[in-house]
Amino acid sequence: MLKIRTWIALLLLGGITVVYGMVIPREALHPAHQPITMSPADVGLDYENVVLTPADQPLQLEAWWMPAAPDRAIATLVFSHGGGSNRHSQFFKALDFYREMVARGVSVLSLDLRNHGASDYDGRGLGFGTTEKHDVRAAIDWARQRAAGQPVFAMGISMGGATVIQAASDGAPLDGLILLDPLLDTASTFTRGAWTATGLPPVLFQPAAWAAIAAYGLPGVGEQALDKARHLQLPTLLLQDPGDPVCVISHAREAAAANPNIRLWVAPPVAAGNPELAWRNRWGSHVIAFALYPEETLAQIMAFISSP
Repeated sequence: MLKIRTWIALLLLGGITVVYGMVIPREALHPAHQPITMSPADVGLDYENVVLTPADQPLQLEAWWMPAAPDRAIATLVFSHGGGSNRHSQFFKALDFYREMVARGVSVLSLDLRNHGASDYDGRGLGFGTTEKHDVRAAIDWARQRAAGQPVFAMGISMGGATVIQAASDGAPLDGLILLDPLLDTASTFTRGAWTATGLPPVLFQPAAWAAIAAYGLPGVGEQALDKARHLQLPTLLLQDPGDPVCVISHAREAAAANPNIRLWVAPPVAAGNPELAWRNRWGSHVIAFALYPEETLAQIMAFISSP
């Protein structure tokens, strides 16, 4: 009887291991599709639809080009959204952000990364920046040609932050990086992201995070965005929400402490009862800085872009 119970326990444990180690990573790396339902025209912006092709695969990537007035243009910004989102990210209030940047003389090129929005799917799912970096590089090269003579910056939020870090580390021609609550530590963000979806303690998803790195190609130690950020030579502005439950502030502080090229700005804290938090559920204050503190956030970005 004892042997039968032991075998049953081992089978159950094996089944749980398979689910946590294989099924959960596969599901997590293929989030629900968020279609494009808005455009820059909804906030009064003139724009042009652009199609980009990354160097690594014959994919079509959809993007918006939102130019600043020629007599006011001072820079170009390539914008990369977060995982599971798209270029009009209502979570970040992206369209409002584009309008404010264009009004300040910064042209914006915002793309749907592969597997998102209106862009093609590669069948692999999220790469935490390791595959998406090719998409951002295509956007940077396009922006360099379109706005010749202007400085070009890349901005990424959440997984988009990891994406622009990976692109910059590979030598993308940029004048600076702007990161908002960037995905820096792969395992930490994976487990915390799983918690936001399920409500279960992040520690339960550590085996799945290991499998995502070992079997699904997510960047591990030495290759993840945090390690790449430590060695970036580019001027970098890192904007961090102090209470972000997914991309936690300790990793932002670690990156800034390791690299003098990174300037860290910590946004004001968000009170627990703030109504903006209610609809965000467990995602809390993740990438909320612009939504709640637009003037302060924009002031940091414009000061960075305008600095020598």
